[in-house]
Amino acid sequence: MRSSLFRQTHPPHGGAGPRPSLTGAFKLSLRFLVLVLVLGGMAAVGYVGRAESSANETMFRQEVAPILARHCIGCHDASTAEAGLDLSHRDAALRGGHDGVVIVEGQADHSALWQVIDADLMPPDRPPLTDTEKAVIRRWINNGASWTIDFVDPAIYSGTPVRPQQWVRRLTVDEYVHTVADVFGVDVQAQAARLLPADPRADGFRNTAYSLNVDLKNVQAYARLAEQIVDSIPIERFAKQFHRGTKFTDKDMRGLIDAMGRHVYRGPLNESEIASLRGITTTVAAAGGTYEEAVRYVLLAMLQSPRFLYRIEQQVVDGARGKPGVAPERSVAVSDFEMASRLSYAVWGGPPDKRLFDLASKKRLHEREVVETEVRRMLDDPRARRQSLLFASQWLDLDRLANLSPDQKRFPKWQAALADDMRRETLAFFEEVVWNRRRPMVALLNEPVTFVTPRLADHYDLAVDVPADDDQALKLVSLVDVPQRGGLLTQGSLLTIGGDDASMVTRGLFVLNDLLYSRVGDPPPGLDTTPIPPSPGRSHRDIALDRVRNDACGGCHAKFEPLAFGLERYDGLGTYRLTDEYGNENRQDGAIQFPGDAMPTPFDDSAQMMDLLARSDRVSKGITRKLIQFVMGRPLTMNDVSAVDQIHQAALAEGGTYMATMIAIATSDLMARGRADLQSSDSNGSQP
Repeated sequence: MRSSLFRQTHPPHGGAGPRPSLTGAFKLSLRFLVLVLVLGGMAAVGYVGRAESSANETMFRQEVAPILARHCIGCHDASTAEAGLDLSHRDAALRGGHDGVVIVEGQADHSALWQVIDADLMPPDRPPLTDTEKAVIRRWINNGASWTIDFVDPAIYSGTPVRPQQWVRRLTVDEYVHTVADVFGVDVQAQAARLLPADPRADGFRNTAYSLNVDLKNVQAYARLAEQIVDSIPIERFAKQFHRGTKFTDKDMRGLIDAMGRHVYRGPLNESEIASLRGITTTVAAAGGTYEEAVRYVLLAMLQSPRFLYRIEQQVVDGARGKPGVAPERSVAVSDFEMASRLSYAVWGGPPDKRLFDLASKKRLHEREVVETEVRRMLDDPRARRQSLLFASQWLDLDRLANLSPDQKRFPKWQAALADDMRRETLAFFEEVVWNRRRPMVALLNEPVTFVTPRLADHYDLAVDVPADDDQALKLVSLVDVPQRGGLLTQGSLLTIGGDDASMVTRGLFVLNDLLYSRVGDPPPGLDTTPIPPSPGRSHRDIALDRVRNDACGGCHAKFEPLAFGLERYDGLGTYRLTDEYGNENRQDGAIQFPGDAMPTPFDDSAQMMDLLARSDRVSKGITRKLIQFVMGRPLTMNDVSAVDQIHQAALAEGGTYMATMIAIATSDLMARGRADLQSSDSNGSQP
């Protein structure tokens, strides 16, 4: 944005003519009248003022901040600040740029910001603001330009809000397997993996609700799996857990369906559901079938019911219902049985146990102390570790290692088994740091230990004593004296995201998106994004710096490619190299541009880089956000900002561990209340 476009325009100052003189008595009477009017109208004025202030605050958060994030902050954040103007921070924005103040509170026509927007001069080289967006900016300035957020984070506010949506959550393949195992005692992992379509990865996870659709293949698979499950259990013994009567009487059948259905459906059945299932038993009885056959058909129906396959919640939006012009942003608390399922699938990835069901029946699961006590109990269960490893695997996209196939000519020593070694290394490291050492989650960035097989130790060129008699066994090794290793970003599972060429673009974007929780815009349409490989005399860093210094590319690439400079010495498969294959020097110094900071923070080597990341609250909060997203099964939006902040602060107060974060999530409004906030219209929820 050129500075000439932001020259200050001052409001006109009109002069007043001479005023007629007033007698002393009349002045006194007038003052008294004014005082009476002021005092008499204070209550009404105060009420209206508070209402207007609240509306203006909401307007900035929900309407103005997203416009600034989408159209302005790419060129006018703290680090770029074209024309000296930073529109991402409140104080800096109101202070203005090189040419002075650009926002004149209460006077849009005299505000340079409005003038360039109204004239379609900003943003340059991109579509101008829509008429609706322009109207928002003009109204906001004229209403006093209330700025209620210290930092307009584009990672949070760049999504386009649309109407509230509530996604019904289908059980993922993993959740289905765990649910069947806990409810029926049957292991269908192999069958489910063979029959059910894999859950698609969306917004970084495989449990994102909007992507969990059901097609004909799912329906057919659920039917076949239901038969296999029912055929694997002793039906009469299973039924007697819930009801002793075995007659076809209405009392016995309804009693069985009600109690057994509560167990299978993870909550009470309504009258319609009982009647439908009762119809099955009546049909079996009329055809001369046995009690066991009746129970079998009921279970087959239950296993294919949406009540079993989905986590259905009966939510009703409160507060704003029936009030014209008021957007519903909250919903009533979920029921106690729904809360039981939320807790169990969050911590275990499976259904509630008897203890949670009992507390739900007593309506105790909306008492914070009760929830905290239960989550602490649940975290001591091995299923909690299993669920945390699933989070780590999906967050770090470890499944892609199964398809890793590097160029054999460039990497002749590569063995396919190394890919699984790398995956197991990262999961064992996560478990060691998070569970065995109970370290803060940010310690995943620089904890000086890892797990290696003899094969992986050789690949990393680690001079450690690893028994060679079992090439599959992982051994815990200290990296205190190995400064080039230590933390997730120095492990092959993460370093391979850059492909054979160790792309700084891909690696830098991972650090930006998945650790720093930030984002950059998509490249302009038609831009050739074919990677440029290194060559003699031209290293990866040289090529990256060309993009960073390029006027067309640098605005975005400067935000993420330098984040990979500290990883330059690791080749495409994670081997440490002082020079690349062409003899170019591989460096490891650089600087991290933390989102919101005006200047980057330098580091001398990869170890310093890892320490900077591990000390960063931005990284800590980014990991917290990832865990919240995984638990909630949906992208986070701008309406979640306050809840995320509260969860993060509560977790930090207890050490910032995985356990502390899970407790903070479980006791938050996000867990206890239904979803009714604004969803992003972007397919990825506008979140990285």
